[in-house]
Amino acid sequence: MRAPRDTTPRDMTPQSGIRRMYRFAFALTFLAATCAFATTYAELTLDELTTRAETAFYGAVSAVNVEERGGDPYTVVTFDVTRALTGEPGETATLAFLGGTLDDGRSLVVTGMPQFGLGEEVIVFAYDAPYYSPIVGFSQGLWRLSEEGFRDEAGRVLSLNEADEVTRDGAGAGTDALLDALVTRFEEPQ
Repeated sequence: MRAPRDTTPRDMTPQSGIRRMYRFAFALTFLAATCAFATTYAELTLDELTTRAETAFYGAVSAVNVEERGGDPYTVVTFDVTRALTGEPGETATLAFLGGTLDDGRSLVVTGMPQFGLGEEVIVFAYDAPYYSPIVGFSQGLWRLSEEGFRDEAGRVLSLNEADEVTRDGAGAGTDALLDALVTRFEEPQ
């Protein structure tokens, strides 16, 4: 006579349930850590943005193209420089941002990476060296011209206070006065 066969499915034993729970917890922890690294950056003050910028300018987007660099797609943005604020950006400045869609269909999306439209007027604080985002503070050194003035990605408007000092929390300022104040800020010893 044969011994009765255990009909409990192998993956339903108490030990396998515990192993699945540990694997799930590990995967969830790994995923959370990965997401945190991908989306976390320290908020910089205006002084820190100014100090870290190696080049800064006011200009308009004249071209947006995607090209492969080191096997990854990069969105290459060309700006017609209207006014240099610091450094030597030249008559045009070109910055490359990780992400985009190549002609062969390969695509990479980087959450929070700035996107640009042709003709858009911007103030840019950037690094000279290549980075995934060459803008100081990932996107914090970017302001787009809006009806209220130059607005950053967080919605704050570059403004001038009563002493004609640049702030990020006001009601805006005229473009020429704001650019003059930014040039003065860059010329101050850090």
